[in-house]
Amino acid sequence: MKHSIELSSTKMLHVACFMLHKNMSYLKPLITLSFWFNTNPPPFIAPIMIGLGILLIIILGAGIVEKWFAYNKRSNPPLHRILSRLGRAEIAIALIGLFLYFVSYEQTPVASARFWWLILFVAAVVWKVYIVRDITKRYPVEKKAFAERLAREKYLPK
Repeated sequence: MKHSIELSSTKMLHVACFMLHKNMSYLKPLITLSFWFNTNPPPFIAPIMIGLGILLIIILGAGIVEKWFAYNKRSNPPLHRILSRLGRAEIAIALIGLFLYFVSYEQTPVASARFWWLILFVAAVVWKVYIVRDITKRYPVEKKAFAERLAREKYLPK
């Protein structure tokens, strides 16, 4: 009985791999240059367009919320600076993405080329990595200096 269970699980694994391979065939164009550098590409399918639009609106909303928090944290300059930078990056990425979304929807030649999405993605990742690196290196130093300044000002007359 144990052997038949192993056999059936092996069969199930082969069937799952076959189905995954068959269903993942739509990802094959992602590795071709003609997909990325076609200046007049076919439109995205509807679920991709809807998901992309929702994602860009969520990123824009997150950027606006971060800018609002930064505005409310003006009394803490290091935190204000970090939140402001994060919000600025997300708003810029979302607005550029929404522009690309619009030209992709309208199927504008050259402007709707897929490599613009790739450039936007790489730029967003590089920008976020730079901000995170800045948070991990500069923020602790600035936070400590701000705390020392507050402690020193506590004893100064106003």
